[in-house]
Amino acid sequence: MEKELDIREALATGKHINEIIIQATLNKEFLKEVLHYLDDDLWIVQKNALRVVVEAIREMPDLHESLITKLLVMLRKSEAIPLTQEIARAFGVLVEINPEKVAKVVPAIFANYRVGDPKIKVNMAYVLEEIMRVNPSLLGNVFRDIGYMLTSKDTTDKLTALNFISALGENGLRYISPFLPKLFTLLYDKDEIVRASTVETLIHIVELNPKLRKIIRSKLEEMDDRSDLVTKKVKEGLTRLIIIERGR
Repeated sequence: MEKELDIREALATGKHINEIIIQATLNKEFLKEVLHYLDDDLWIVQKNALRVVVEAIREMPDLHESLITKLLVMLRKSEAIPLTQEIARAFGVLVEINPEKVAKVVPAIFANYRVGDPKIKVNMAYVLEEIMRVNPSLLGNVFRDIGYMLTSKDTTDKLTALNFISALGENGLRYISPFLPKLFTLLYDKDEIVRASTVETLIHIVELNPKLRKIIRSKLEEMDDRSDLVTKKVKEGLTRLIIIERGR
């Protein structure tokens, strides 16, 4: 019992995590003990236990599938952003070491995003963004659905799609080029938050993909928006583009 209390205390405080990771990697029985804390009542214990588990099972492919199943359950229940971020990071690691297993659950994650309540939608979005950054080729038909989200009547869908595209932008032009026409249309959306977020997304894309600098700069220079927020974002964006050009 004392041993269990020591583990939980270490996970709750975040102390000696590296030592716990080493022990969990070397001792499968110890790892099983840590796995129990993924169901703890405290999110900080769950978060640090997950950190240990993910590092320990990198070389244990037989445990990857069961962990993915557990992560999906945790993701639906998580009410703490730091825990959700750790779950997303765990998916990112699994994408790197076992992409085939993660690819099988991507449709389920996106389906949960589409039909989930607001909390679940946010949680799923964190994981989808992480997958997009690490290996967007796993997304399959999700690309089509992102396109639909950009034309949704729901502002939240549009803003989430913009976040997805920003993440995709880190993987090159081929993942974002199909969305550019719709992004340019969103520069004139009726919602100023959407317009401002679209400007930010386009600037982020340019920073990662300089070949698009001229066309995106031209689109921003054409804007004559009455919103102070959007005007500010456009000015800031054009300034950043000038800085980028001078730095090349």
